[in-house]
Amino acid sequence: MKKIVLILVTLLVVLSCNNSKSRFLFDVHEVDFANKSEVTVKGTPVVGEFPLDILDVVVCDSFLIVWCGENDFKMYVYSDELELKGRFCSKGRARNEFLGSPRWYSNQILRSAQGDALIPIVDIGQGLKVMDLQKSLENQSTVISMQNDYTGLNVIEFDNNGHRARMMSAVYYLFLDNNISNRFEKFHPLYLDDLVNSELSYAVTHDTTRVKQFKLLSDFGERDADFTGGGLFKHPGRNLIIQPFTNMDYILFFDLDNDRSFAIHQSGSLSFDDELPGMNEDYTIAADGSIVPNEIVLHFSAAACTESFFMITYFAGDYSIDVPEMSKAAPELLFFDWDGNFLKSVKLDTRVSNISYDERRKILYGVDRENDRIVSFDLTWVVPDISK
Repeated sequence: MKKIVLILVTLLVVLSCNNSKSRFLFDVHEVDFANKSEVTVKGTPVVGEFPLDILDVVVCDSFLIVWCGENDFKMYVYSDELELKGRFCSKGRARNEFLGSPRWYSNQILRSAQGDALIPIVDIGQGLKVMDLQKSLENQSTVISMQNDYTGLNVIEFDNNGHRARMMSAVYYLFLDNNISNRFEKFHPLYLDDLVNSELSYAVTHDTTRVKQFKLLSDFGERDADFTGGGLFKHPGRNLIIQPFTNMDYILFFDLDNDRSFAIHQSGSLSFDDELPGMNEDYTIAADGSIVPNEIVLHFSAAACTESFFMITYFAGDYSIDVPEMSKAAPELLFFDWDGNFLKSVKLDTRVSNISYDERRKILYGVDRENDRIVSFDLTWVVPDISK
């Protein structure tokens, strides 16, 4: 009798463990980083003769690079004193020109053997072009040092009412080992007739061959695509990549040099073990029958990386959510080390996107899209505290 009871208990335990097994395939470290900011860092408008339609600002060596939208040139380079040093990446079909949608993804900067900055830009329809910043400044015209046919697109084939059809989607990518042939790529699913056409996946690719692939979830549903969006950001010197989620409290870590992947998650917040709400639904019916209005809350957004830590803007804390109009909410700035440990956070007083960090002067730059301007934040008193 005792043996039968023991077997039954064992079966119940096994079944319970199987039922509670997460479909999220990464090791998850629960971290508490929400609502820890106690002080506010004030932003200062950067005064200069900048182009209109500013999309991005990037610190590169002693230069400030401005990437813009509808202008004759996509790139404007300034000195420390904000003196314009050159305008590059004009529109056109020549080797040193770009079509309408060039993509400088995550503002990644490669280095030549001499240490000069090389800027990889995927020119949709023309392939990858690598701009030599130093030679471009010397020549006062865009100098392309190398190129290949990588288009940054993913071709998906599917059946359309008995006919073979093809669809192209953008691929999120970063170059590894300072080499344009080695890439880390994120493939985000497409919607075809309200169905997810493919699963979210990640891959290490050498030229056209996928060397290693990563899967995030054991099963991928339609709603999962809404919650797994977000950019890729790379460690300055290692093949270590993070992907923060735009609509969920997760940050993924891909340590490719050590074949290690994991995630950090705000303890107690929505996870993939919960039932995910519908992004396109106006309301959710709670367990008690009450109607709860749905509101899409922005979580992580832009990041800036250093050798020892990275900082990232965060909108899902009380500081941002308490603002009546979410589109005007300023973010918190969260600091983590590359092992996923939370270090510190501060509040920013201005809503910014696409941040970049001047490690030499300890100044954070961000784009205030609503006012089409660049804003700087002095972090000289913040960074030494987390660098100890």
